[in-house]
Amino acid sequence: MKTLDWLLRLALAGVFICAAILKIANPAAFHAAILTYRALPESLVPVLALWLPWVELCTGIALLWSNHRRAALWIVAALNIVFLAALAQAAWRGLDVVCGCFGRPASVRGAGYLEYLARDLAFLLVAAWLLRREPSSRQAERARND
Repeated sequence: MKTLDWLLRLALAGVFICAAILKIANPAAFHAAILTYRALPESLVPVLALWLPWVELCTGIALLWSNHRRAALWIVAALNIVFLAALAQAAWRGLDVVCGCFGRPASVRGAGYLEYLARDLAFLLVAAWLLRREPSSRQAERARND
């Protein structure tokens, strides 16, 4: 099971690092993608477009270090809940959005939302699985003292 956990952590870290780098490389495209969701005041969009990719990058890197792994997994879970909510509200409102997830302008509409919702739900489930398997700091301390 440790190998599976390691592979899942590595995959999740890779996804977040890759997505972050592509957004950092083209913040204007990510800014435009966020606007298509019409979920935030326009004044907040530039801040989100600049900072979210860096949060994703740091989170992806932190997934690879045992000292920060639990916190990173909680951030991954929280981000995926936010991503799911953003997609769900856009689908509910019938918006045609640009995903902006991996730096490519992927247009999402109608049944196309299901693929993106399923993907983000899978990431959330992987994070939940890993959180359940990752020892808390208290458990790790107890194991060191035994």
